[in-house]
Amino acid sequence: MYLSEEELHRMERADIRKAVLDNLADISKIKLDMKKSVSARVEEYVQKVGNPFLVRVGDYVVKIGYSDCEETLNDRMKQYIRKIAEIKY
Repeated sequence: MYLSEEELHRMERADIRKAVLDNLADISKIKLDMKKSVSARVEEYVQKVGNPFLVRVGDYVVKIGYSDCEETLNDRMKQYIRKIAEIKY
């Protein structure tokens, strides 16, 4: 699956306020084949969600932003989990 830079920018600019919950992929129900390479998993994910910037998690619409930095998604998730743990406990 090839997405042009223009198509990615269009997806990124999607307005969360205009999102229709029932039209979004629920990422909590998406299963990926972890035996595939990272690039193959990314492609599989994008095919399943349609717009990787605007998704659904249960009953919530989520707008995702990506930044060009040295930290990986795993690094950011660890930071997020630590913050949530601090807030809840």
